[in-house]
Amino acid sequence: KKLGAGTGPGQALDAMVDMASFGDYVYGVELGGKVRGVDVADKANPVELGEIPKGAHGKARGVLVSGDLLYVAWRHAMVVYTLQNPAVPAVLNTFAPQDANRRNDRGIAESAHHIYVAYMNKMTRLESFYVLTKGSLNLVGMYTPTLTTETDSLETMDMVHHDGKVYATKASTSHWRISCFLVSDPANPSLHAMEAIPDFGFGRIVYHEGSLYVSQVSDQLWKADAASLSQQPLNAPTEATNCQDMHFRA
Repeated sequence: KKLGAGTGPGQALDAMVDMASFGDYVYGVELGGKVRGVDVADKANPVELGEIPKGAHGKARGVLVSGDLLYVAWRHAMVVYTLQNPAVPAVLNTFAPQDANRRNDRGIAESAHHIYVAYMNKMTRLESFYVLTKGSLNLVGMYTPTLTTETDSLETMDMVHHDGKVYATKASTSHWRISCFLVSDPANPSLHAMEAIPDFGFGRIVYHEGSLYVSQVSDQLWKADAASLSQQPLNAPTEATNCQDMHFRA
């Protein structure tokens, strides 16, 4: 059933750019930056639960569920909510960069003990990569480039963790890259490699059996080797609307 087709709260639902699920509940980030919960216990009749208050954190950029915790990357802060009552997520902890000029770029990644997120200084155009402790959101480590170059000023679009590395898609108006950060020492993350990717725009990046799969706004899907970051297209670009999300399923 499509929410927003009739009257009532669902009428206001916008296009979803990121989603995460917890049991019979789904949490989605709308294109306009709102986060809404939906009860999907009755698949034929999903029920909108309303908006999660953003406070002074600005628009939402991404969501992730890990265990019974919901992580929301707001424009100016990362907030973790407890899902003890999944219909009404409650704030557990908040992390905000000390630099007030920093804003969140898209993408959240997780490992067994850490959350990974990126924030860009809107004045210097330098983007920092943060390693936070799960749950508490304590700062463990961060990487910040020292010079403003073409690659430093790219904004993160999505990221995924695997085996001590975080892979991120990064973009500006004219350049697109796949980056690899080493996080085996979480207190000292570092940029390991960066490779250009042809065409334009990014949707999602996922890891599967030694390969990275990247979707683009042209609905073209790319496969990259996780070791070398070299890529190859898996299909021709189309005129369809862009791919906002994708997952692998066994």
